[in-house]
Amino acid sequence: MKKKFIYAGIFCAVSVLAGCAEKESAQTEKAAEEFSVEQMKQELLDAADSLEKSEELYFEDRLEITGLGVTYDGRPTEFDGCYYWPAIEKMTNTHVAVDWHEADGYASAVATTLLMDIDEMPDLINPYSFGIMDLADDGLIVPLDDYLEYMPDIVAAVGEERMDTWRQADGHIYYIPTVSSVQGSQTMLVRKDWLEALQLDIPETWEDWVTLWTAIRDHDLNGNGDSGDEIPLALSYGEDGEKCMTMLMNAFGIRASADCQFCILDDGTYTMVYEHPNYRKFLQAAAELYRDGILQEGFDECDYGRIEELMKDNVLGTTMTWAVSASNAEYLRENGDEDALWTAVAPIQGPDKDQMIQERELVGSSWCITAGAQKAGKVEDIIRFFNWCFTQEGAYLYNYGIEGISYEMKDEKPVIKTELLEKSFTDYRAVGCNFEPFGGLWLEDAFMQCLFSGKTEEELDEITAESYQGLFGVNDGFFYTQPMTFETDAYVRYRSNLITAGVCVLRDQVIRGEISLDEFDEKYEQLKERGLEKVISEAEALEREH
Repeated sequence: MKKKFIYAGIFCAVSVLAGCAEKESAQTEKAAEEFSVEQMKQELLDAADSLEKSEELYFEDRLEITGLGVTYDGRPTEFDGCYYWPAIEKMTNTHVAVDWHEADGYASAVATTLLMDIDEMPDLINPYSFGIMDLADDGLIVPLDDYLEYMPDIVAAVGEERMDTWRQADGHIYYIPTVSSVQGSQTMLVRKDWLEALQLDIPETWEDWVTLWTAIRDHDLNGNGDSGDEIPLALSYGEDGEKCMTMLMNAFGIRASADCQFCILDDGTYTMVYEHPNYRKFLQAAAELYRDGILQEGFDECDYGRIEELMKDNVLGTTMTWAVSASNAEYLRENGDEDALWTAVAPIQGPDKDQMIQERELVGSSWCITAGAQKAGKVEDIIRFFNWCFTQEGAYLYNYGIEGISYEMKDEKPVIKTELLEKSFTDYRAVGCNFEPFGGLWLEDAFMQCLFSGKTEEELDEITAESYQGLFGVNDGFFYTQPMTFETDAYVRYRSNLITAGVCVLRDQVIRGEISLDEFDEKYEQLKERGLEKVISEAEALEREH
């Protein structure tokens, strides 16, 4: 594997990485003792005042941008509380004033804003959960398709292969995106020490996986005297149960959307996953795993928090979860299981050799430009400003802060200061770096610096190395871009009753053995007659238009 350099601090559960020299550890400890979030915030604010104007973009007549936005997690928002705002003003002569609201009640704030006259509307609205198409249908936000020439860096960050994920159900682009450069997030994890105890190799084929799961079920691998408390496989249920069994679906060649309700068939047809020719084969396999005591009881209520609990309870053998959850081995070791190790492995290979994994959602919504900004003739300048945020100059400011204060250049690469990363993302974001409520381009390098501790892969301890492999190693070549979920009129209308409380419930009933596959087919056809067919046909029609 090609050597990559990574720089930062692993999250709280993992201590200072092995391989640090005694002198380096002492210096790090001293720096951590002296570090103050408030002091660095002030230093960044002071430094922002002396920044030079950008040679790439500078508005001689100051650009004023107003917005309505949503914030969360206690992030700094005030103009004088985060270096980012005065820095971008100093560099580009753009003043951004956002009316920030907490997530609770934000929809009401948007609704109230939309009652304003166009002349009084803010230039930007973060749609959050309000519904982009609702805003578009009312003519309150501006389609951006005709402005792509003004945002070449944004278009490049999205990438040609993901342009469809940027578009809405009507085929138009309505928002300035937030883009992540980190393709991986989740992985299959296996207890390597249990593999060794069973004298089995890392599974590759479907038969290998079934052999491993069966062996975990039949042996007292945690050594507590109870040969029946080991759980061979746990998978997250996801929001409203819609993402249930994603990894198993992938093993049967079903490339699912973010909500796991849509897919693209081999012939290019866009449809619901239930129409995939392998869906019933997947259902039958999942039902057999549940019947045989391999898939955990309560799979239909298992979220990521529950998976974490099972990992720490020393009862779980394999799971699909966040790659950083490999660090739970540290907890097990601290509690007496000295050999515990979660190892990241390639995705499950299905019976027909299908093997794949969803990449993270790399393109997310951020800001819509309002009809008010369009009437004021500001759209082009606003887009030029956001495009600057995606240039190297703007992205460095967003990801690393200000040189000499929060990072240094070493070998022509930005290196975030170690003391800022002792708590992983916590202090890094508290000083204003990677200010997610505003959005931007999140660079993979900055992500890695915040997750690891300035080490090459070879320098990581064995637990941390597994998190690294889960993010950047074992899944390479298996990622697929998630098909878009088209929020058509039918999808919005029928989702709750016919999907969440309809076909998803039928799926769970088949897996639990409460209804047969024939009964599933019969009831599924009934749901189609009640409106699910409209969901399918409207989505397929939109995909054909694209």
